[in-house]
Amino acid sequence: MRDQAYKDVEMAKEKLMKGEIPSRDASQGRKGLGKRLIDGGCILLNIASTVTLVFLNKWIFKDPQLKHAQVSFAMWHFTCTSIVLWIASRRPFNLFVPVRLPFLQMIPLCSFFAGFLILGNLSLAYNSIGFYQLAKILTTPCVALLQYLYLGKSVTLLTIGALASVCIGVGVTNTGATGTTAQGASIATAAFVVTSFYQVWIGKKMKDFSVSSPQLLLNQAPISVLLLAFLAPFFDTVPDVRDIPSDTLVALFLSGLAAASLNLSQFLIIGRMSALTFNVASNVKTIIILSYGWISEGRALTMRDSLGIVLALGGATVYSQLSQK
Repeated sequence: MRDQAYKDVEMAKEKLMKGEIPSRDASQGRKGLGKRLIDGGCILLNIASTVTLVFLNKWIFKDPQLKHAQVSFAMWHFTCTSIVLWIASRRPFNLFVPVRLPFLQMIPLCSFFAGFLILGNLSLAYNSIGFYQLAKILTTPCVALLQYLYLGKSVTLLTIGALASVCIGVGVTNTGATGTTAQGASIATAAFVVTSFYQVWIGKKMKDFSVSSPQLLLNQAPISVLLLAFLAPFFDTVPDVRDIPSDTLVALFLSGLAAASLNLSQFLIIGRMSALTFNVASNVKTIIILSYGWISEGRALTMRDSLGIVLALGGATVYSQLSQK
């Protein structure tokens, strides 16, 4: 019996040397490679869905009827997000455990949630893509200011320098910007201010309720649809679907899928990777959107634009790292 056991061990060693039996290191290496591939897929999905959503929305808002149906448009995106998150919380995915939060306490938060999305879409509709994207970067210093004023969060000189870099960068890049008006600039300002309030508030609510981002979002999205359903008849012009081009209707459908993919991929990135990875992905998206936006507008990238982008994105990156400490 000992001889047989010895032969079995020797045979196993021989197979291991030939690669017929995977070693523990090889197995762990394959697991590590699999994780990197999944992480890379999540990042690509986030970047692709964000860029796709911006350009689909810009295309959709060229239609005069859909441009004046912003509330219904937001309802469509919230509905798609609700469905995708609900599926993600069920078998066989089980990406998170759904929880039910108090309805009345969710209404104010959902109002800001709907407000920031509608104002963001209006900013895209009434501004060029480049101006819209650069204005969004100003959300970072606005959030820092609100946290300082309302939450008493301290601000160091290095943080002030990073935020100043963001503001100067956006200002430098938009000095010669076209494709915006006083109305468009006002909407963009309102959009990043409301978004900032929402981001500060949502962070506090997640701590108060002890929930994760997808758990809170799964409660927000359906309630937001319900709230907007009461507003749509007063603010939206009912479009005549027969007069809308078929390619625009396809873009409308795809924008809902892109919005849901964006929300899901953000959750996956935050859950699987670091804040730095998420911030880098956000900066990559900004650069892609700005580049394609300026190309579509026929605007040449100048040294001033390049300097402004570096200052804005660099300041946002430094601030993100400082806020994590």
